[in-house]
Amino acid sequence: MALRRILPRLPSKSLMRFKCVRKSWYTLINNPTFVENHLSNSMHNKLSTCVLFSRFVQSDTNSDEKELAFSFLYLRNDYDDAEHNVNFVVEDIKFSLSSGRFIGLEDVESPSILGHCNGIVCLSPCSDNLVLCNPAIKEIKLLPKSGLPDWWGCAVGFGYDPKCKDYKVSRIASYQAEIDGLIPPPRVEIYTVSTDSWREIKNNSLETEATVFFPDYFQMYFQGICYWVGYEQPKQSMEYEDEEQKPMVIFFDTGDEIFHHILLPDSFYMYEEGSAYAYEMSYIMYTDLRIILWNGSIALFGINRFSALPESYGVWVLDDFDGANGSWTKHLTFDPLEGVKRVLEILKSDEILMVTEDGDIVSYNLATEKLKNLPMNSSSDFETIVYVNSLVSITGRHQA
Repeated sequence: MALRRILPRLPSKSLMRFKCVRKSWYTLINNPTFVENHLSNSMHNKLSTCVLFSRFVQSDTNSDEKELAFSFLYLRNDYDDAEHNVNFVVEDIKFSLSSGRFIGLEDVESPSILGHCNGIVCLSPCSDNLVLCNPAIKEIKLLPKSGLPDWWGCAVGFGYDPKCKDYKVSRIASYQAEIDGLIPPPRVEIYTVSTDSWREIKNNSLETEATVFFPDYFQMYFQGICYWVGYEQPKQSMEYEDEEQKPMVIFFDTGDEIFHHILLPDSFYMYEEGSAYAYEMSYIMYTDLRIILWNGSIALFGINRFSALPESYGVWVLDDFDGANGSWTKHLTFDPLEGVKRVLEILKSDEILMVTEDGDIVSYNLATEKLKNLPMNSSSDFETIVYVNSLVSITGRHQA
């Protein structure tokens, strides 16, 4: 009994080694209930946060080969420290791309993280090739080719369906205006890990009689819902023109497979009298717009660069959200920091991960207004996510 209480609290890396100790341990660690308990412990671990850095690097043994490299940055908060210091541990793993299983990835400069959920990361070097990977257990998988015809534009989302207990990748393909001059609605296909295949779904929820909705930049998955920053556009538009696009949040219920949308806060739009929708270009007021989790609630984060006021970051929380409707409340603002190039991740409600103009990775505490240097440098192109360490398999052997 003690073993069953202790093992689910250990890191995935240790558990993968322990599977080799004895057959009973292998059976236990592969058990779906154990995988689920381990995932729950990782998700609710308040003592530390894991940030995953991904990038392509040259092989140490062969300069002509590339490897997909991940760095796990574990941040452990020392609550006894009045200065709010953070302790750091860094671990690195690499995947060789020379095996021939990942044709099309070898010539890409840097990977693109499209989404992540429960320790599984969805990567893409281009719109055609999609890869699922769980770096913690060193599993990687190239997904089958799309069944949709060639598209003009494409958005991708990734999340977990709690109803059928399966992981799903959603691909939303957009197409240019047809002969009659009307922009057609996107076509949507869903990949499920359990079947290892794509299927197209009806997507009437992405159009009205006069307009179409386009998920654009995938942001996050949370509690059965995938979120994009997207836009609405009249069907009679001849092209995908910015001045005719109304930005908004578009979200997808992974269980019901239905899309919904909600407008951004009013302060995000610059109104122009006489225009078709009383708005013009996307993100007039805010840039670096992203959807985040803030104290357990869905929120917007962005920087105001275009108003008469000085530049400032802002956070808006989505209140009374029932899965389809809600209202935005401005929660806080803070000024950009001198020498900071961009924000990487919101670690928690008072901690933000940033990269400086010199390439240094720093952590900024909103409460203490103190900046801490981390033992990493962005010497190459990379992407980051707040990562949940898990044993969840992309082969379907032990999902959670």
